Amino acid sequence: MGRNSSSNGAPGSAAPRIALTVGDPCGIGPELVLRALLDERASAARILVVGDEDVLRRTARELRVRWPFAAVDAEPPRSTRWTRPHLLAVPGQAGEDGYGTGLISAPGGRAARAEVERAVQLARDGLVEALVNGPVHKESLALAGNGDDAGGHTDLVARLCEVRDVGTLLVAEGFAVGLLTGHLPLRDALRKVRTSRIVDRLGLYDGYLRRVVGRPPRTVVLALNPHRGEGGRVGTEELREIGPAVEAARERGLLVSGPVGGAEGFARAADGEFDLVLAMHHDQAVVPLRMLRGFDSAAVTVGLPFVRATVTHGPAMDLAGRGTASPASLLRAIETAARHAAAFASTVAGEDNGRAPGATRSEVREVPAD
Repeated sequence: MGRNSSSNGAPGSAAPRIALTVGDPCGIGPELVLRALLDERASAARILVVGDEDVLRRTARELRVRWPFAAVDAEPPRSTRWTRPHLLAVPGQAGEDGYGTGLISAPGGRAARAEVERAVQLARDGLVEALVNGPVHKESLALAGNGDDAGGHTDLVARLCEVRDVGTLLVAEGFAVGLLTGHLPLRDALRKVRTSRIVDRLGLYDGYLRRVVGRPPRTVVLALNPHRGEGGRVGTEELREIGPAVEAARERGLLVSGPVGGAEGFARAADGEFDLVLAMHHDQAVVPLRMLRGFDSAAVTVGLPFVRATVTHGPAMDLAGRGTASPASLLRAIETAARHAAAFASTVAGEDNGRAPGATRSEVREVPAD
């Protein structure tokens, strides 16, 4: 959502504490973290970076970026008074050969996974209020282990939290886009366009976003077929699945419109009419959002016991080491995580559902890959 939709919290001790993982050290993650921390927007939170000190120092030296850390720690700071970024150093995973810039590799995957594991533990121990992840490469994660991490960040974080039921919101200036399905082959995603799943996701995202915007969010549901199926002539999902889901959600008190065509739904959301767009599959969400907002968006995982946001791009191995990568998505993730953590701070203590702050329960059990 937009920067003005909720308070980021006051500077200093009031700002939420965020654990920020660097991501794959072979990609653009190290330079994104260094550049983002020097941007004033990062002051929305007190940031504890989890990463390899040697990688970050080498990157800062090669790209001539100022060292942004107040301290390098072996353990997380126990004081609540720190404000400037700290680095929680994790052991290197590359051995004597080091990491290969721009390479898909097991060492890069091991490093990324070690960071995520440490950061998740910090969040579960209550030492930070939110988690932000830099970009990883799924092939590197798979090479690093037994293949369980091939799905990416979301799968790994959810497993570490022992949570199976999560959803993904893509958050940008002014509105968010909810995914009905994640990283699936299109033929498999289409099989999941079912009334029960749509109602489930609408409830999940509504419960989360009403804590962020301070009121019930206004949602528009996208059609699947051209021209909303033309009354069943070019597809029946709108009549059999999506339309009934919209009606069922309305009966539950949700502010839901649709189904509408993708172009119409995104245009009306961009004009401020809706807070949330529910897309039926991955590219129906990502392509229009990228055209409208560029890389200034973040992915939020709904259903975890803490706030978690990440970038909406990969590690861009072809750009690694050049110093040209934009930290826009990482800054959006930091701002979003800080804003959401601040919004949930007054309500999370009263919740005991094992899920993300503000999320409602859902019957869907698939974890969509990020």
